[in-house]
Formats: sequence, C-alpha cells, structure tokens
Amino acid sequence: MQAAIKDSQGQLDVLRQEVITATEAFRSKSRFFVTQSGNGWAVVSASDNRVYGRNVSYPQAVRYAQSLERAIDAKVMPVAAVMQARHIGERATRWVSLFALLLVVLAGAASA
Repeated sequence: MQAAIKDSQGQLDVLRQEVITATEAFRSKSRFFVTQSGNGWAVVSASDNRVYGRNVSYPQAVRYAQSLERAIDAKVMPVAAVMQARHIGERATRWVSLFALLLVVLAGAASA
C-alpha cells in the first residue's frame, strides 16, 4: 500500500513539474496569462502586468485571453488582407480584359 502511495505521489510530482513547465512556456510566448485572483481568475498582460479582465472560471479566462490574442493578431495582419484584395482585383481585371477582347473579336467577325 505504501509503495502505491509513493508511486502515486511521484507521478503527482512529475505532473506538477510538467504543469509548471507548460505554464512558463505559455507565458514566455503569450501576451497574456491567467492567474488566480480572489474568487476568480484574472487575465493579465505579460508585458506590463495590467489586468485586462476577470472571469469566474479558469476556462472562461483562458478563452478570453485567447480572444485577446486573436484580436491583436487581427490588427497586425491587415497587410495580408490588402494583398488578398489586390490579388482578387488583379484576377477580376484579367477576366474583364479577356471578356473585352472577346467582344472585340466577335464585333470584328460580325462586321466581316
């Protein structure tokens, strides 16, 4: 029985260390982290420790932090959206040019 308890405690210690390592890795590459605050969880900026929100449950706080990350990434990515719009505009211009050329050829054939 004692061996099973010690084995279980060893597994728990390994799991705790994995959680600590994963938390530190997340904090190092994320702009926000979630920490316990009173009766709930706070979403805190990793750069200046400013609190951006409070949630009752941990999963809600994590989802909120992820939504903040996505919102910041969306503000950083408008160049890609402009490139996509330009690509669509170039494609439309090519099709309109091809259609105009077809009309010219058809008009030439009809007049001959």
